[in-house]
Amino acid sequence: MSTNGYINLLETTLTVIRTAHIPLYSGKFSRKTYTQPQLMSLTIFREIIGEDYRDTVQLVDLMDRIKEILQLDQVPHYTTLHKFSHRVPSIIFTKTLKKTLDIFYSRRDIIPMTAIDS
Repeated sequence: MSTNGYINLLETTLTVIRTAHIPLYSGKFSRKTYTQPQLMSLTIFREIIGEDYRDTVQLVDLMDRIKEILQLDQVPHYTTLHKFSHRVPSIIFTKTLKKTLDIFYSRRDIIPMTAIDS
């Protein structure tokens, strides 16, 4: 996927998360360093690109445009994403991921697909 594809994917993810009305923070006493939509976007991004938490964080750290879209002053440590993914209910994550992919791929004209016949 190209850099523009990553950017379009994250913009689509943020749109889905905003319409899902996910609260900004997990609780009254959370540290408020990163919002739940930021962490959810990064977690979905990680899932779609198929990388582990460390590689995802390194990739995002190299891409200033992605940090700008997500309004990140600094990229979270990979353990922050890992802990968030275990804290968020799987049904919310699954629905958000499915909706993101549905919208993302419906906007594209061509979906690359390979079929192998013996």
